[in-house]
Amino acid sequence: MRKRKVIYLISLISLLLLISSMTILAEERSIYVGDLINIEIETNLYSEDDIRDKFKDFEIVDIKDTDKGYLLTLRSFETGKKTIQIDNNEIEIEIKSTLKEIDRDKIYEGDEGTKSYGFSFNYSYIFYLLIGIFLITGCISLWQYMKRRKTGPVSAFIIFKKATDEISLEERDCFVTMTLNLKNYLQTKYSCSIRGKTCNEIIAEISSIIVLEPYIPDIKSWLQMCDYYKFTGVAVTTEQKQELLIRLVEIVEKIEQAKEVEV
Repeated sequence: MRKRKVIYLISLISLLLLISSMTILAEERSIYVGDLINIEIETNLYSEDDIRDKFKDFEIVDIKDTDKGYLLTLRSFETGKKTIQIDNNEIEIEIKSTLKEIDRDKIYEGDEGTKSYGFSFNYSYIFYLLIGIFLITGCISLWQYMKRRKTGPVSAFIIFKKATDEISLEERDCFVTMTLNLKNYLQTKYSCSIRGKTCNEIIAEISSIIVLEPYIPDIKSWLQMCDYYKFTGVAVTTEQKQELLIRLVEIVEKIEQAKEVEV
């Protein structure tokens, strides 16, 4: 159960981050006068001179050969929209003016120093990483769901046995845990409401369940002994705790065996 919650939490976080990164990637990047523009062109039909001619309206800062074509670094100091035809594709670049984009209330003095733009990170890497995490956690969740469907619902007895096997007799609250396991078993199997009730209230509640009538004396005796150990403050040895735990398991096993005979 805890593992499933962790997987669901990871899936939810991955989905939220994935949506966030998609929003970042989907944002339109405005290009202003003087901005450096990196363009990767995949073509083997044009020479370097042809590419330079295609982008003659721009200042070509750098051009590099790649395995698939060319990698260009451009910039322009003229505003407006420019369209370049490469094979059957059109590259449309719009250069905006910073003076039109920024409202100025006062005169700014020019700065002749160079401006550092800091570290530039490619958000597409995060996008692909989150897709991978989301797919992996999704596949794990789907596999666990299909596995649970094949195995079917877990019976109240199996849940009881697993919880009882995990009880440590060294714990101070081991009697509380034993009682809780019995209550959970009876509630799950017979749809009765006994959590938080006393020994007498529990017996009164389950007395109306016909199949439990032969075992009510044993259940009552066990609950009374457990309450005695819990509330009197007497010293209880590990052997006594073990004996009480064994009696609890035997009572539940008798109930299960009787149920199987009836079926």
